[in-house]
Amino acid sequence: MRKAVLRTVMGEHLAVLRGREAELERILAGDSRLFAGDAGPNRFREDLDGVRLVIRGFEELLPRAWHLEPGAAPRRDVNRVTEAKALVRARATAAVIALTLQQPDREHRDDDADRLRVATALFRYLRDQLDAIAGSGSEVDEDRRAAIYKIAAIAGTPGFSGGGVGF
Repeated sequence: MRKAVLRTVMGEHLAVLRGREAELERILAGDSRLFAGDAGPNRFREDLDGVRLVIRGFEELLPRAWHLEPGAAPRRDVNRVTEAKALVRARATAAVIALTLQQPDREHRDDDADRLRVATALFRYLRDQLDAIAGSGSEVDEDRRAAIYKIAAIAGTPGFSGGGVGF
């Protein structure tokens, strides 16, 4: 997959995540139409921490693993199938990083626990995004849906058997 496509997909997801981060900050500061309420501040703070971990995954882990220069993504349209392929690759990269950090026979660094938290948060975000893409039936025609299901089945996404898709 070309680096421009990977950077575009990363850039699009980073923009959404940064918007979510800003909204959560406004909620916690009391500057939003939404309010945290009595039981809510801890939940919103946890959400904000999780979003920040995922942002770090997109900004630190993936560029280093894929040998990409961080920066503005090239402006190009990426269809849902191509996006799904890039997200599957990113999810696999996050999984490999997380597993590598847990290997007992490797030399451990002081920041391993932090990097493991980032890789795990990134993996979970990407898993959820791929589930949303695969479940967006009304937005995707049958050929694209079949391709998305095939990508998800090959990548081992739970809940996708490929039944009725023709492979």
